Amino acid sequence: MDFMKILKSLEQALYEVMVWLVFYPLTMWKVLVRPGQMMTYADDELSDDDEDRYSDRLSPPIFLAITLGLAHALELATGQVVEQTGLLQDDKNLLAFRMIVFSVYPLTLSVRLLRKKGIPLDRKSLLGPFYAQCYVAAPWAFVSSSAALIAFSLRGETGEALLYALGGILVASIWYITLQARWFARSLGIGIGGGLRNALLTFAEATIIMVILGLIVEKF
Repeated sequence: MDFMKILKSLEQALYEVMVWLVFYPLTMWKVLVRPGQMMTYADDELSDDDEDRYSDRLSPPIFLAITLGLAHALELATGQVVEQTGLLQDDKNLLAFRMIVFSVYPLTLSVRLLRKKGIPLDRKSLLGPFYAQCYVAAPWAFVSSSAALIAFSLRGETGEALLYALGGILVASIWYITLQARWFARSLGIGIGGGLRNALLTFAEATIIMVILGLIVEKF
């Protein structure tokens, strides 16, 4: 009986991984061309039964995790691996740390939205906005993680490559912050100027938290 349970679990795990090969690119495409629609979709799907949620797309946290995993795999494939020390020397720890760091942005944005709307913070109220934010965080996280190594692989470690990398990160950040400005404006019923102010402040807060986390981890 136990052996059959193991086989059944293996069957389900294998099918789930194969499904990712189909739905990951579909999810990425929709996030890139219809980001606002995907944020609404992420929230709406939470009202479905567990087995029916995200049946035609990847769930937002898994989508973000796979994207960061691909960025790390690209780093290993290109050989542009930054030497780490201490706790982050292990690839698994490094990947887990990156997942935590890039999840800080969806969490911080979600917390600000709920506070601005006067909604009490709890696990249930945070779920919808956090899942919505995970979708749009993924492309930005990939570019932020991979722009430099891609540029250096193509152009060598030159000033030109560095400019290309910084340009890619800047474009991705503008895209990401613009989405957040529109999200705040729509969700709070305010103008785009107020939305942009909330987006910039929250982005800055999340970046500060990210830097602090990096400094703490470096001590181990």
